Parts: sequence; C-alpha cells; structure tokens
Amino acid sequence: MWWRRLYPQRRMLSCLRLSKGGKLRLHLYDHCPFCVRVELVLGRFKIPYERVVYGYGDKKGPVALTGKKVLPVLEGPSVPTGKGMKGMPESLDIIAYLTSTYDLSLPCDTGRRDVRQWKEKFDKVRRPLQRPRLLQMPVKDWATPEDKKYARQKYSKDDPEYYEKALKATPELLSEASQLLKDLQELMQGENSLNAWGFGMDDVKILPDLRNMTCVQGIEWPEKIWEYVSKNCEAAGVTLYEGVP
Repeated sequence: MWWRRLYPQRRMLSCLRLSKGGKLRLHLYDHCPFCVRVELVLGRFKIPYERVVYGYGDKKGPVALTGKKVLPVLEGPSVPTGKGMKGMPESLDIIAYLTSTYDLSLPCDTGRRDVRQWKEKFDKVRRPLQRPRLLQMPVKDWATPEDKKYARQKYSKDDPEYYEKALKATPELLSEASQLLKDLQELMQGENSLNAWGFGMDDVKILPDLRNMTCVQGIEWPEKIWEYVSKNCEAAGVTLYEGVP
C-alpha cells in the first residue's frame, strides 16, 4: 500500500501512537458503499471521528482533498497522505491503516468463491433497485437539485431511460433480490458474520450494499439476513434507510 512507503518501519510506531490521540475526520457520502466500509470499522471499534458529508454534485469539496472527486478520505494529524493531498483516499487503504494503527482484530478478506459469485449476481439486481430510491433518502448527499442531477447524469450516460426502465422492472427485480437474500443465508457460517470466526473484511465488503438495499420497499428479508445487517450496522452506528416503493 502506498502509504506504507511514506513511513519507514522504525518511524511508523511513533507516528501511529500520535495518531491515536488526534482527531480523525472522515469525508464521505452517506450512500457510498466504500464510505460505509470505513464507517463500519471506525464505529465498530469505537474509534472517535467526525463525519463530513458532501453533496454528490459538489466537485470542489472532494477535489480539494486529493485532487479528484473521490470519497472516502480520512484526514487526521498523523494520517499519511500522498503529495498534495490533505487526507488518505481509498477505503481499503484507510481500513488497512486503521487496523495497523489501532491494533484491530479484523480478519482479512478470504476471497471466498461462493461469496464472490453471489455478489456478482446481487450487484446486477441491487443497482437498478437502489439507484432511483437512494435519491429519495433524506441525506445531505441529495440536498440540492444539482446533487440529484449529477447522479442521474452519471448513471444514465449510456442509457437516457435508465431510471425509467429500472423502476418499470421493479416487480421482477424485487423477486430476484428476495431470492438472492435467501441464497445468502446458505453462505453464512457464523452468527451475524459470513465466516465462523466472526466479523471480518468479508463482512465489511458486503454489508454496505445490503445496508443500501434498505432504501427499497417490498423486499422479503429473511430474518437471519435482516439481523446480520441491522445488528452489524447498529454496532457501528451506521443508520439504515426507510424503504420507498
């Protein structure tokens, strides 16, 4: 990871100790799965931080942090940054930094083939269900008409009728999503975790997309999967959405 190259090992320990006493600030979009990854870790392990939420159409704010319109970005007194950056981008780099800095017990991604194959199917269904409905969530991401316009233009660039087609396909997509959530039950090996040893990076990667699915009304959530999502989000202080048709 790029940030490790900035700090030789002997200097790393002193820098990491300093960061524990500093104020962390996480720049994010509420609906962004990559941002939620970081919040799941920060919240679960009770690491204090300040949330700075941006409108999705705001280009100047995020660009001022790293030179690109990308979030999340973690900012803090001893958070390593690239040249010209005010914070650390990339969710997995941020989580690796937090894990090392705070000595977190967070098992790594197992690369389970069954989970990967399930997620590939789920992604095709969740995107057309979530995108029209996330725009209706009462979060700062969509505070202005420009924020919603930016999202619509981004995802309908290749198909101007993307959102209309997605809403029209709702009945079929709801059925597919409900079945996929039932299928996910069979992959759960632990109590409220994908693996028998408990919460880890496999969960960090899959929970944000499941959390965002709570914006969709009409999905049949198996009890085991609902508990998986709600309890892990509650433990991290990540708010669920209220579903809309």
